Amino acid sequence: MTGKEEIMTSSTQVFVGLEAYTREGEKIGKVKDVICDPESGTEDCLVIKYGLFRDLVVPADVVQMQGERVTVPFARSFLDIAPRVWTKGRLPGKERDRLEHFYHPHSA
Repeated sequence: MTGKEEIMTSSTQVFVGLEAYTREGEKIGKVKDVICDPESGTEDCLVIKYGLFRDLVVPADVVQMQGERVTVPFARSFLDIAPRVWTKGRLPGKERDRLEHFYHPHSA
């Protein structure tokens, strides 16, 4: 790929297909992609199929993996207002900044 990020390196495929839940235990979808930082090779964001027409992009550092599922430690009402990000296999710096500001407002 020519972009900075790649989707689904072999070490991250374990996330794809896992069911995703809110902090209250409500199922919100399934992980459909993983966006990796090419410099470190670590997971940068998870792309979760969220509803019928929307993908939810969540920084990997806020997601908790618990067995065969991941938990996004926020309420559905918070996730409903999350920024809509169009990834197309990569995450431009501007979009990453928007996500960082939303999910980590005190560190951005």
